Amino acid sequence: MKKTVLLIAGSFLVLSCNQKVKQDVNEQKQSEQTNGEETIEGDSATITNLNIADIPYSNADLGAFPFFTLPKNLKELNKPLQKDFDVCYFPINGVMTPFEGKLYKTFVTGVEKESFSQRYFEKSLEDYLKSRGAVKIFDGHITTDEYDRYHNEDPNKGGEGDMGYADERIKFYMIRTEDKGNIYIQFTANNASGKLNILQEEVDKS
Repeated sequence: MKKTVLLIAGSFLVLSCNQKVKQDVNEQKQSEQTNGEETIEGDSATITNLNIADIPYSNADLGAFPFFTLPKNLKELNKPLQKDFDVCYFPINGVMTPFEGKLYKTFVTGVEKESFSQRYFEKSLEDYLKSRGAVKIFDGHITTDEYDRYHNEDPNKGGEGDMGYADERIKFYMIRTEDKGNIYIQFTANNASGKLNILQEEVDKS
């Protein structure tokens, strides 16, 4: 009788241990899936549906177009593309969307004898934009399908400072002003160089 009781108790113990192991494995899998989803969310659009009227005005002194002086030890690689009026595509929720206005596009590299730092370039721009009341619209990659959809529509595709390729992580900010209109800034970088695009829409006088 005692042997039977011990056998039954042992069986319950083994079963309980197996269930505990399965529960721990399931919890681990669930945690990994959740972490994966958080990573994906962190690399996607910040604003799903852009309503410009919801963006607060910035009262910062921005100076003259293109409103930027590159950070110390960084320079324009070539002569920037600058036009008084043109189109540039910016990502909204992963969709490359055309905006028209005054345009500036450039490649960015390190000055002579200074290596380019991706982290320095990105952090310098982000810190400056935040200090000027900019709002982040997008931070992520577009899909290959999206690139295939829009790239033939962009007259400056492949030109100076061009971005918007599926393998690039694009950071897109907007500064809304009453006197200078809406200003759109996007940039991307790797270990070798960066790209910077700025477009200023005309002030709506209606």
